[in-house]
Amino acid sequence: MATTAAAADAAVPGAIPAPAPAAPSAQPHPVPDKCTNYKNHLQEWTQRNYQKLPAYDTESKGEGHRLEFRSTVEADGKLFQSACTHSRRKDAEQDAARVAYEILLEKTIDDDDHRDALGLIDQNVMFCKSILHEFAAKTKVGQPTYSADHPEGSLPMPLFVSSVLFAGNTYTGEAAISKKEAEQKAARAAVKSILATKNTCMHQIIMSKKELIIAITSCGFSKERGFESQENCNAPTNAITTVAPIKFVRAGEAAGLTADQGANIFPEADPCSQAVSGLEKHKKHRKV
Repeated sequence: MATTAAAADAAVPGAIPAPAPAAPSAQPHPVPDKCTNYKNHLQEWTQRNYQKLPAYDTESKGEGHRLEFRSTVEADGKLFQSACTHSRRKDAEQDAARVAYEILLEKTIDDDDHRDALGLIDQNVMFCKSILHEFAAKTKVGQPTYSADHPEGSLPMPLFVSSVLFAGNTYTGEAAISKKEAEQKAARAAVKSILATKNTCMHQIIMSKKELIIAITSCGFSKERGFESQENCNAPTNAITTVAPIKFVRAGEAAGLTADQGANIFPEADPCSQAVSGLEKHKKHRKV
């Protein structure tokens, strides 16, 4: 019936033909995945790596309902622009955040620097708990909790093995002769696991303690065992301080006198004179 009517309209002189059905409008610009909030991901990245929060600058072109937006975001000291224009400001900002996040996520620490940080952690274990604590504070993650126990077969010398729960993960360290050292080794296992992801915040914390770790390690100092070795320490190790024994001498011997001559320096007191002086004091007391 519709075909016949259309044919009839076409046959009538001066009739206006029916408009053709509109083709589906294509989207010229890709829209960021709405299931992924790149702005949140970028903000979390900056906080995790102790960076300044992202700042967005969005420009618009066009008139009325045909405005097109393009956004630029500043993160990690650099500017990142959205890949294309968008019909909504939010989409433009999400696109700019996506570009920045993907580039920064691929940013990795130099392999030499990464090995340097791992070497510092392997050298000395006494700073690992403080490093993990500082990392938790900067990334705003809950503080780690430790637990220690005696492994089976550790007798006759009891050993300790500690585990640490951090950010939902449990890390277990090597056996140690004390509970404190076992907790430090558990913290080291957590620090090395996080460092393996080449986390820039963890890397910066470790490298900030580089000089202190090297100085203490060079002297062979351990918080639990004291100075174990001083092979590379700057302090002199072969210097032995000798103390001369105390020698008691009689009065006069220091001046070169003999024992008999020295005895005459301090004459013996006269017991009679002492008695007289005591009697005089008694008389004076009675007069008063």
